[in-house]
Amino acid sequence: MGNVNSSILCEEEIEELKNSSVFTEHEIEYLYDRFCYLDKFSVGYLTYKDLNTIPEFEMNPFNKLICNAIERIFDYQNITFLHFLDLVGLFNKKTSVEKRIRFLFDIFNLNRDGRLCKSVLKDIFEIMGCRDEAEIGLVLRTYDTKKKGYLDYKDFTNFYFSDPNIEKNMLIDFTKNIKQPTKVRFKDIIFPNFLIKKM
Repeated sequence: MGNVNSSILCEEEIEELKNSSVFTEHEIEYLYDRFCYLDKFSVGYLTYKDLNTIPEFEMNPFNKLICNAIERIFDYQNITFLHFLDLVGLFNKKTSVEKRIRFLFDIFNLNRDGRLCKSVLKDIFEIMGCRDEAEIGLVLRTYDTKKKGYLDYKDFTNFYFSDPNIEKNMLIDFTKNIKQPTKVRFKDIIFPNFLIKKM
């Protein structure tokens, strides 16, 4: 199944993909059309540059961080259709929420040390166009319950579950026709609604 570069998937391939992914036959067929569209030169794989052209990622201010995290997590040089299904499957409601939390934490783990310290949070805020250090302090005071000076994975998990909108924003339906690309707002993910009201 590795380097699919035909314009149509056969029944055996679709059945294999159904068994190894979270998608239905119809969803696989639609995603394959999207994959082929992104594969401009019909080479049977995508590059990380190609991923940046996916509307759900392209319009996101964190698109570079997202693609860097994808590159680290999946460790693919060339992204085949099977790899593509693994990737978009992360944002599917049938995939465990823990995988999405880990993915989001990896995006923001800029120092690669498992700690979202004040300077890392500051960088994240600046990407969003926010330079108010009081907001960073509020995030740390709210979720760094042991006063370590940073958020670890457990703190971040508590943060993630603090507002249902975070999970809602992490669920992306890549199988829908996109007339006008919609922006996935990571600003909403960073600040749960109740925290915004306090600010």
